[in-house]
Amino acid sequence: MAYASPALRHRSLLSRKGSDAVRPRVVLVDDQPEVLDSVAKVLENDFDVVAVATDGEAALTTSARTSPDVIVMDIAMPRLNGFQTVRRLRRTGSQAKVVFLTMHEAEEYVIEAFDCGGQGFVLKTRIQSDLASSLDHVLAGRLFVPSLKSLFHAADSSSGHALELHWDSESRLDGIADFFNMALRRGDATCLIGTERVREGLERRLRDREWDIGGPSGCERYMAIDAADALARFMRGGLPDADRLAEGVAELDEYRLNVVDDPGGRITIFGEMAVSLSHDGNSRAVVELEHTWNELTSSLPFFTVCSYPAACFEDQVHSEFSSVCAEHWAVGHGP
Repeated sequence: MAYASPALRHRSLLSRKGSDAVRPRVVLVDDQPEVLDSVAKVLENDFDVVAVATDGEAALTTSARTSPDVIVMDIAMPRLNGFQTVRRLRRTGSQAKVVFLTMHEAEEYVIEAFDCGGQGFVLKTRIQSDLASSLDHVLAGRLFVPSLKSLFHAADSSSGHALELHWDSESRLDGIADFFNMALRRGDATCLIGTERVREGLERRLRDREWDIGGPSGCERYMAIDAADALARFMRGGLPDADRLAEGVAELDEYRLNVVDDPGGRITIFGEMAVSLSHDGNSRAVVELEHTWNELTSSLPFFTVCSYPAACFEDQVHSEFSSVCAEHWAVGHGP
């Protein structure tokens, strides 16, 4: 499947246009010279590749010498693997951001990548579509993860506000179901704010995973809300009304307190509310909704994933895409 238009594949978040712009310094680490060459070509227009290394020990020496802003790191390498190398880097006080670039897509690799001090994870099959964008995100202070499951693991027990970009497909519903399955097994209250298609597809898949969704008794820790109905409750004059949105947040918090065992227990929310606003070209409302949600939920145990089709941003100007991303602590990709 083609991933996205070239404009979306790398929409610069750091405004580095112009010959005098200072480009971020990058070190590439991989034991395959052909990979180093191809990655350098992908990054050459927007980043300054200051050095390359072919194993972990060389990466440590090279990074100390060049002080890069970001390191693109392979995992499977001789002498020291990527995880060991990053742990050594952190012990030496290196503040360089690290994006892992690998063929390994199993979740245990993703978990270890962030546990050891990485900020991004990109599959080598998605170099063209994801790598440059991932560097922009991590340099802006966000995590970049390859899937919804990865977003869930990255959040661990914390709250936060994340963004998922997806290319609409049937397999996307499987990813959402896996995401909710993990949240329910963890003991979270959960809430889907989605379209009818997503709500019905998720219910079927959760029942297949042995959750009593939509049955006579139902799972008390799962709630589904129509995205259009939710939006209508707080939109006034084409913009979100902060007071009405606060009422909705308070209701979600009351639901959380009623269904979780621990008063500090988390609610995990997957939402599509802003999609129709984006399709209508109401970018101001999209950004205000994301910003207000941040303000209302930042002190609450809410883990929110806002999901957008990638097509929402293909025709938007750079500043709008950047403003939406800026309201989230992590960015992930779905199928």
